[in-house]
Amino acid sequence: MRDAAISGDTALPARRIILGAMASSQNLTPRAALLVGLLFVASGIFPMLAAFDIGPLRQEDINGPPWLGFAAGGTFVAAGLAIIAGPQAPLANGLFAVLALAGLASIGNWVAFGFGERVCSGSISLPWLWGESDFSGLGCRIPFGIGALITDAFLSYMIVSLLQQALGGPPRLARLLKAAERLILASLMPILLPLVVVALLGAALGALKTRLTTGAWPRNEEFIARQKAKGLLGRFGRKAPPSE
Repeated sequence: MRDAAISGDTALPARRIILGAMASSQNLTPRAALLVGLLFVASGIFPMLAAFDIGPLRQEDINGPPWLGFAAGGTFVAAGLAIIAGPQAPLANGLFAVLALAGLASIGNWVAFGFGERVCSGSISLPWLWGESDFSGLGCRIPFGIGALITDAFLSYMIVSLLQQALGGPPRLARLLKAAERLILASLMPILLPLVVVALLGAALGALKTRLTTGAWPRNEEFIARQKAKGLLGRFGRKAPPSE
């Protein structure tokens, strides 16, 4: 099986472009939505044709199996059709949005869980940090795996939400929609938990520094004052026992 060389400079920005355009399409006029949608459709045609060795791109230009080019191009086509449909046709808009997200999910899942070697290249561009690096094996699969699981969770939510809308809206499929929401939260845990741990460690180190410099643990005086006020108001709010 052909090795996969996935470029972080193109794959992830493409995902941001598609999702960002679909989100902002709600504010476009019908004419602008048509133009933007057709641009997305045109961008996706050539990768789709490349899967069949038709057009200027060939199967050799696809960093993976031929269906990967079809899925990547189909994602742009579906996103363009979703933009064209717009809020005026909510069911069509939702259907094409589901297809676009399914295309993104298929690519991410193949990179993360498919057979064969994986080599990813990417860059970090921040005001205080910049660099490029290549990753292979688990170093490539793990980031894509986290992204794939998150995309899968959102895809499941969108499918259930679309079915609920097609069936007439709430309360139909309410439990299934709630389960999809919990699935999204679970998929975000690999990102949320490290952030929580870092925040707690930062707070603990700050408190320890205050203790070492002042000899006392930090106190949130405003919070303590509010709690005391609530307790005082609570006592005032109690009814006096009836006198005999």
